[in-house]
Amino acid sequence: MKNSIIFFFLIGVIGCAHPVSEELRKGLDSTLTFERLLETPEEFIGKRVMFGGAIVETRALSEGTEIEVVQKKIDFSGYPEAGDQTGGRFIFFNKGFLEPEIYSKGRGITGVGKIRGTQMGKVGERPYEFPVIEVEELKLLDDIERNPYFYPPYWDPWYRPHSYAPYWPFYQ
Repeated sequence: MKNSIIFFFLIGVIGCAHPVSEELRKGLDSTLTFERLLETPEEFIGKRVMFGGAIVETRALSEGTEIEVVQKKIDFSGYPEAGDQTGGRFIFFNKGFLEPEIYSKGRGITGVGKIRGTQMGKVGERPYEFPVIEVEELKLLDDIERNPYFYPPYWDPWYRPHSYAPYWPFYQ
């Protein structure tokens, strides 16, 4: 019994692991939303933010790497929320090289960095002003459909994908 309690406690602690270091999260301005950034980006240059979403494209440049991201709200545990809601797009800029095949389209990403300004670009044929965030820390995810540490089957001992055995291990 004692070992079971310890096991579930450790699983709970691991399940609450945040993708971004606590040190960087301390310097975040919680009142600075993505919507406010889009309205007046020049007002927030140099401020540290945490944003995330789904990668659209990664471009390796001579001066670093740009990751274009469709913004998603960050949930309580630091992961981008699933769904179709977005405030727009932004760019994570990393001074070093990041492999575009790894930071590929569709993968989820959460990052912390300082707002550098904006950059004109296009979404399809439409001109678009992208907020640019200089990366301090990135966490790459497999996808943004779910927080991998929060949802089954990773921590739920009763989860079974088979509908004929919903109460496993008690149902044989």
